[in-house]
Amino acid sequence: MVRVKDETKRLAIVESTLDIVFEKGFAGVKMATLAKKIGISVSTLYVYYKNKEDLIISIATELIERETKRSSNSITADLPFKLKIKAIWVYWVNFSINHSKEMNFITQVKKSPYYDKVPEAVRETKSRLGTDLFELGKKEGLIKNVSNEILESTMGAILLETVNLIIDKKLKLNKKDIDLMFSFAWDAIKS
Repeated sequence: MVRVKDETKRLAIVESTLDIVFEKGFAGVKMATLAKKIGISVSTLYVYYKNKEDLIISIATELIERETKRSSNSITADLPFKLKIKAIWVYWVNFSINHSKEMNFITQVKKSPYYDKVPEAVRETKSRLGTDLFELGKKEGLIKNVSNEILESTMGAILLETVNLIIDKKLKLNKKDIDLMFSFAWDAIKS
């Protein structure tokens, strides 16, 4: 007999996994401990996920798909290039601040062997958003004609430090401070 999956339980599993990974990293995820934390049996947990790897890859896939879609929705075709880049950058600053556990999870997955197991289509869609924007900017002569990895790492480093400054209360999550920090990111990549 196939057991029906309860969305409330699934969300509790995801939330508890995010908590554990935020506190202890992937090594801290133990299926028995996770089940106990949620208040379900281990066998119930295995109804939802085959094993730890399936759990992590499933959550990563869901988060990356959802946030890629949301961040791409923050730009419209009529926006000038610089404002498209800014919209994506501001989206990720806000996401990093307001959804720190999810951002931490995505960041850890990207630096782990799990990332290669996220479906290729999901990884390609995520990377295509930035790649397409960078290629457009280079084609229009608006940004430096360097590798997309350099552009992404430059923007990402300033984004990360912006988030850290906000968390440390040295900057505020307001238009003035966000505009200031984006101006540094833009100045670093513009041609």
